[in-house]
Amino acid sequence: MVLNKRILREFVGNVSKYSGLTILILISSMLIVGFSNSVDCIMSTCQNAALQNNLEDGEFYVKSELSDMTLEKIKSLGVDIEENFYVDYKLFENQTIRIFKDRKNINKISIKKGNNLNGSNQIVIDEHFGEANDYKILNNLIIEKKNFKVVGYATASDYTRIIKKTSDLTPTPKNFGIGFMNEEDFKNLRDKSYSYVFKLNGVPVDKVKNIVSNNSTVTEFIKISDNSRAIGYIDDIKVNKNMSILMGFVICIMIAYMISMMIINTIDEESAIIGALYSLGYVKKEIVKHFMILPTIIVSIGAIIGTSLGFVIKDLLEKATTNTYSMPNITRIYPPYLIFIGVIIPILIVIIVNYFIISKKLNSTPLQLLRKEKKASKLNNVKINHFSFITKFRLREFLREIRGNIILFCGIFFATFGLAFGVCIYRTGDDYVKIIQDQINYNYMYILNRPIEVTENKGLEKITSKGLSIYSKDIEMDMDVILQGINEHSNFYSFSIPENDSGLYISDSVQGKFNLNVGDIITLKDKGENKIFNLKIKGVVKYKSGLNVFMNRSQLNRLLKEDKYYFNGYLSKNKLDINDDYVNSEVTYKNTIKSAQDNTYNMYPTIAFIVISSSAILIISMYLLLKAMVDKSISSISLVKIFGFNQKEINKLYLGSLLYTVLFSIVISIPISVKIIKLMYPGMTADVQAYYSISLEPKDYCLVVIMVMVGYFISDVLLKRHIKTISLSEALKNRD
Repeated sequence: MVLNKRILREFVGNVSKYSGLTILILISSMLIVGFSNSVDCIMSTCQNAALQNNLEDGEFYVKSELSDMTLEKIKSLGVDIEENFYVDYKLFENQTIRIFKDRKNINKISIKKGNNLNGSNQIVIDEHFGEANDYKILNNLIIEKKNFKVVGYATASDYTRIIKKTSDLTPTPKNFGIGFMNEEDFKNLRDKSYSYVFKLNGVPVDKVKNIVSNNSTVTEFIKISDNSRAIGYIDDIKVNKNMSILMGFVICIMIAYMISMMIINTIDEESAIIGALYSLGYVKKEIVKHFMILPTIIVSIGAIIGTSLGFVIKDLLEKATTNTYSMPNITRIYPPYLIFIGVIIPILIVIIVNYFIISKKLNSTPLQLLRKEKKASKLNNVKINHFSFITKFRLREFLREIRGNIILFCGIFFATFGLAFGVCIYRTGDDYVKIIQDQINYNYMYILNRPIEVTENKGLEKITSKGLSIYSKDIEMDMDVILQGINEHSNFYSFSIPENDSGLYISDSVQGKFNLNVGDIITLKDKGENKIFNLKIKGVVKYKSGLNVFMNRSQLNRLLKEDKYYFNGYLSKNKLDINDDYVNSEVTYKNTIKSAQDNTYNMYPTIAFIVISSSAILIISMYLLLKAMVDKSISSISLVKIFGFNQKEINKLYLGSLLYTVLFSIVISIPISVKIIKLMYPGMTADVQAYYSISLEPKDYCLVVIMVMVGYFISDVLLKRHIKTISLSEALKNRD
């Protein structure tokens, strides 16, 4: 069609506009494909590793080895069961490695770097622990006065999140890691802890649990579906994928409307030409097709490049996950559906939206187009008397460009949401660190295997601690909570529970995490002893360092059917000299803070990516939309130049109202964005053993406003340059 020869001329004449649209589409496709592909690659790699390495169906911990008779009972059900004994060996102060023997059937390991075990006096360790402590391959580790050569870095499917206890918040590779040695070397180690793993092979898990509970003292029983160490990464990364797809498609729809607005402006400018084409025999279908060719080409180019870049940057986006979780080398995959949602869907969105809008615009008769007749908007009848000329002019401009202003608001809203989201994540992590710094008053917490009296009593307090679990509706699995019995006048907590008070007090973190209130009945499960405690919540106390619930110690001892003065832990200002054989776990103030800080640091790459992408979307969309509004008024601007208005006055007339639109958009967008984020964030962090509450300070709101206004002022400078280039002769064009 001869008409299509003008497409290249149209592109060259508006290269900045179409380049901007290409970049916007590129960013949206890159967001969708980048996040989705990183999640798909991680899921595929980890699921294949779990399958190849025969990931367990569950595990349990007992105080002593199971008898041969008990093992035979379990095996007779058709269940595969294996020892998973381990030794927590302290290499240095605040540095422990959990050593297992090499697995032969269930939970086999994958070698990430180096070699597997092939002799005695060798060990493979997890990569994060090795790198954090500078244990390189072929270095030696001294374990029980013997040298063990590090021959490789390994991963284990049951320890993707390498934490000492399932209730720990995040991995701390500087302080804790895992390692594997051959069976003979492992036999010689002392102080083993007893754990077993099993594959059900279709047998109900309760049958295994009943046999174990009736024949041993179980301290913990965990199904694979409740094991955050093994599968906790799944919920984390799925949230990123779902959110990126949603945001990407929303941006595509916004871009489609931007394109249609620009095409409508072009149709208005060239309506006389279009009317003439109708008169010459061109039909509406041909005109619509002509106006859709260039946008379709632009969107196709942007979507293809964006999808390609999405596959490229997936390594960068994976780091937020692989820096936290211990995983095999991620295998790159290219799912065909990503081509569809990264390329085909953006093109379809733009084609569908533009087809209906352009078709509606071209419904006018040839005569109406030749005369440039327009339907009078009802907004033109709005009376705006009693204002100065400048104000009335701005209001008329605003009302005339109401559609453009609505799209501008949407663009600012989505960009503001991204900026606010990045700021919220940063602020929430930073605030969490500060809160636990203020609320943790002990330097050391010791949980003991049995009550041991310590003679040194300065800055020391006894506690009773019980690890339990509570069902989370958000992730449909149990989460660990700590039931802690404290003294009436505790020096380590800001609240007090009288000795005669048998009530349960939940921390505000548990209240927020599980949406509980005073008077509710809370169900706490003891998975080890197969017991359930149904307790009524009497109050809420301020404590955000972990998921904790509290009782008076003597009352908790009565609940647990222990002696009134029973205890199994200490809180202390100073380090205690307790034999490691008696210590079940040791929590230090420094390690707790470090864990919280690491959790925040791991989010920095994602935060940076979101903020940079949102800033680019903001600047480009704002400039293109504002430029489209200015281009619609080129004849008017040229005319006021002829009338003698100077550059400053013209800017005031045509750009002044846009500032108010931007300010209005900011005022509306920021509170709504923060409200949405507050509703979303609990679900995004549902599987994390902590509660994060979104709370922004005035300076955070100011930061978001400044970032949006910087985007506006950049656009404003470019628009002023554009207005300056408008010729006086524009007013004389297309005049009868």
